[in-house]
Amino acid sequence: MRTHRLCERIAFIGLSEHLTYYYPLNPNQILTEADRCVKCGLCLPHCPTYRLTRDEGDSPRGRIALMQALASQVVESPNLHRHLDRCLGCLACQTACPSGVRYGMLIDAVRALAPARLSRLQRYRLSLLSRLPYFRASPAMLRLYQQSGLKGILRKIGGARFRRLDDLLPVWSKHPRLQPFYPADKPDNGRVALFTGCIGRITDQPALHASVRLLTRIGFEVVVPEQQSCCGALHQHNGQPGIAKQLAETNQRAFNRLELDAIVHVATGCGVQLLEYEATGQKLNAPVNDICTFLSSTGLLEKLHFSPLQRKVLIHHPCSSRRLPGAAAGVTGLLRQIPGIDLRALPETGCCGAAGSYLLMQPAMADRLRQPILEQVRQHGCNILVTGNTGCALHLAAGLKHLYPGIEVMHPVQLLLQQLPQPTAH
Repeated sequence: MRTHRLCERIAFIGLSEHLTYYYPLNPNQILTEADRCVKCGLCLPHCPTYRLTRDEGDSPRGRIALMQALASQVVESPNLHRHLDRCLGCLACQTACPSGVRYGMLIDAVRALAPARLSRLQRYRLSLLSRLPYFRASPAMLRLYQQSGLKGILRKIGGARFRRLDDLLPVWSKHPRLQPFYPADKPDNGRVALFTGCIGRITDQPALHASVRLLTRIGFEVVVPEQQSCCGALHQHNGQPGIAKQLAETNQRAFNRLELDAIVHVATGCGVQLLEYEATGQKLNAPVNDICTFLSSTGLLEKLHFSPLQRKVLIHHPCSSRRLPGAAAGVTGLLRQIPGIDLRALPETGCCGAAGSYLLMQPAMADRLRQPILEQVRQHGCNILVTGNTGCALHLAAGLKHLYPGIEVMHPVQLLLQQLPQPTAH
């Protein structure tokens, strides 16, 4: 494999310190890890659901107590699972825990103990979400749905849950199909692979194409493996670790057969899951990097000239980005290269409520968690809200569309490409 000094310089070092390790824990192992929690309560101010409900069952220490009861077979009831399922998995509690309790590992393991808590319909939806975007006909199906009148009919007869799902869909726009390979404009700084994600193949088309254009513009070849699959996060966090492992193995085969200097992703939620592959034996050979961090760290964008932007831009940092070293600084450093931009970070308000499939599984809680963020966006009077995670973008855009229309929601690389003049043809 060829190695480039530039990629060696920007590759992350010591990422294993930031990973959450997932093992197929049995009940005894769950109890052993849960016993590390001393119920001190220092996690409570950091838990979005506890701050919202003030219900001890919706707090990290309360949930750990319920996990202990479930693993010990002392308690088994729908109310127990209701509290566990209302956990967002944001892991703010894990960061704050002085005892180092690996809460993320616990909540995933406990959910895997009770797979029957998900109905057959819910399991089918998860499967569809992770597989449908890879069908070649998916973009055409979206266009047909939105432009044929079918959308109006189904919204009337589909009920509230269907209308909620429809609100999350992006408006169809024509984008060329991603190609397996893109040559660099100015060879040769290296070769990177682009991880598309599942839902992202439909919802993140502008960000994916922007990533390709920016990477090739600064001298990177871009490979988009056609055999890649969903990262597995949706299944891992919904009690289906077996399926998550199968998806990880598929991605390992797809990416490890290539000679790469890095694997870049546009969704921070996918990035966290990709970094956790090593813990389950599906290590990816190339460093995994968030696209904003990668672009910012190269230093090559400084050679480009971006058009001024006299607009107020607000940055939303997803919970998952806090688990990716340098992600927040990467976004800020990237966008500050646009002259005239009025760039501000959204104040810390907790999880927006998207949390993977949470916005579909727990719609009422997801909307309540989103509201303070929407209010902050309104108070700042921004023109553009940028965020680096697919679910957050969809969830926030759906809320803004109904309450405060006129505010654009986009990925940071979209905005960057928007301000990059196209090269003139010779």
